[in-house]
Amino acid sequence: MAAAQFSLIESLSSRQKVQYAVPEGAGDAWMELARRYDTYSEKELTQKIACYELAIPLYKMAANKLKLAMALQMLGDCHNHQGVLPPALSALEEALAVYREIQYPALQGIYDLLGNVHSQLGNYKIALKNGFLAVRTAEEQHDTTLMLCTIYNRLGLTFYHLADYIQALTYFKKSLGVAKKWNDTASILTLLPNVASALQRLDRPQEAIQILEDMEKRYNITSDEDKVTLSAGLANSYISLGRYEEAYVRVRKLKCLSWRFGANHYMQDGIYTAMINYFLAIKDYGKVKWYGGNYETYCKKGGYAYELLNDYRYLFRADSALGNYPEAIVYYQQYKQLQDSLYGEEKTREIAQLQMQYDMEKKDHDLLLKEQHIQILTRRGLLQKSDLQRARLEGNVIIGGTLMLVILLVLGYNRYQLKQNINRQLRLQQREIREQHNSLHVLLCTQRKLVAEKEWLVKEIHHRVKDNLQIIMRLLNAQAAHLDDENALAAIRESRHRMQAISLIHQKLYSSESMAVVEMDRYIRELVAYFEDSFAGLRQISFDLQIADIYLEVCQAVPIGLILNEAITNSFKYAFAAGSEGAISVNLQYISADDILLSVKDNGKGLPVDFEKRKNASMGIILMETLSEQLEGKLSIKNKDGVSVVLIFKPQLNREKIPGLLKLVNKTA
Repeated sequence: MAAAQFSLIESLSSRQKVQYAVPEGAGDAWMELARRYDTYSEKELTQKIACYELAIPLYKMAANKLKLAMALQMLGDCHNHQGVLPPALSALEEALAVYREIQYPALQGIYDLLGNVHSQLGNYKIALKNGFLAVRTAEEQHDTTLMLCTIYNRLGLTFYHLADYIQALTYFKKSLGVAKKWNDTASILTLLPNVASALQRLDRPQEAIQILEDMEKRYNITSDEDKVTLSAGLANSYISLGRYEEAYVRVRKLKCLSWRFGANHYMQDGIYTAMINYFLAIKDYGKVKWYGGNYETYCKKGGYAYELLNDYRYLFRADSALGNYPEAIVYYQQYKQLQDSLYGEEKTREIAQLQMQYDMEKKDHDLLLKEQHIQILTRRGLLQKSDLQRARLEGNVIIGGTLMLVILLVLGYNRYQLKQNINRQLRLQQREIREQHNSLHVLLCTQRKLVAEKEWLVKEIHHRVKDNLQIIMRLLNAQAAHLDDENALAAIRESRHRMQAISLIHQKLYSSESMAVVEMDRYIRELVAYFEDSFAGLRQISFDLQIADIYLEVCQAVPIGLILNEAITNSFKYAFAAGSEGAISVNLQYISADDILLSVKDNGKGLPVDFEKRKNASMGIILMETLSEQLEGKLSIKNKDGVSVVLIFKPQLNREKIPGLLKLVNKTA
């Protein structure tokens, strides 16, 4: 499809390029379209790459080399995000050649990307060289933007791959300082796990845990990428300290998060590493072998040399422990060959020389800055002498101005007498205004008293409703004690849950300052906590709650609470076998300016075959459909990898939109 579009544009441009600037305009159109696609969505990333590939030949036809270099740089960055490194390297090298041809000065971005790609390919000497060039160019261009944050972070990643964790920690902290200066939360959430990884490698796991636990408490972590880096960092640190039960909790979360990414997504790196480290620590070598094989496929497809080296070591240890000595020997040989190619003696010496050369150039640069500072101080001394001469002149001017001021004071005294008369008239007017103000104050006090009485009455109503619902629930419990019929008992339990869902809303309204709206985040979390306490065996079911900052009026909050009650109850009763583990996710988010999405999804066994026949006989389904009609919403029940109940409705309150933040880098330590 993309190739056909390009051939059509090329044929059109070949006929019209003499008369009109078609190629450059079409290239700009493809570039603008590419910016609308999300880099962090695998499907949209493919479309973004196709747009850049269509724009590049058009800029070549138009002979606009600056736009051509920028399009090539964007294409290389997208391939880097995609995990396809050879095309990324080819596009970036071509972009650098074009930039140099037109003598473009701000090359820190292209140097940074080249260093990142070479680091992932294991070309550490070239990666360091480009990283140092990126830092030097940024300093020469006086670049203090978030680009400097990215440069420091990726240079730190290169040192991390070279096992120079002290240097890696230094650059991670520099990058974190820039991110905090700009108050960029997305960058901070990426860099804190990198700092923790370096500390963990330096045998300081307790400090790493403290950083990550503080990050979890301080920030509202919503993106799956940040959840992966946090859980992977904590799992590795817990394993280092032998705290395997806490590590297992994080490994389970990583396993659930892994399903949300593609098999070749770059976030799978951190997931595989943490899970393999855990199973190695508990000596479950069979799972090490299985995950290690998948990790090997991932590394080879992406061309990740450093990660593949570590995986060979994992597989060698697993096969040795399992007694598979021929396979263990093969993995050990592959490990040594790759280690020699990445960290051979000659390469280590070249890298050390490169580091020494950079340090010497940095010292020379610092000396030059000191000389420039001395020259500035000299110029400042000359300016101070000039300021003294100017001060003398200003003193003479002040004396003359004082004489003029005396004359003006004499004239001003005459004006003062006139103003006194005017002030007397103003005082009379102020007295009248003050009397009117006192009357208004009395009226306002009366109005406030009436409003306070009204608020007290509304609160008392909510309290009475809550108490009445509690009395009804106690009556249902008393009635259940005298029943033997299981169907009647089940009906009473379901009615009790529905009463509790409504009672919670009135309890929230009674205890909050607002008498008309319900904070849905706290309400849903308390409702889920009630289910965990009410159902036996629910401790084996994990909940994933993703609730936005949404407030609903009572007329909408009550149906939402009842729909949640029916959906979660049905998932627990029918989705999972007795004693089995499972997960239920609850999501309440804005999907547009005027629409809210509520979804309840489980990963259980799905709907029964005869669901459509039994649908009209199910009290829960009928109740959810009736409530969705009350909300004027659209309800759908889908059967794919479990059961998902989705409701889309319009809120009766306005909300604020908080813009998202771009990710800083495409890969973490």
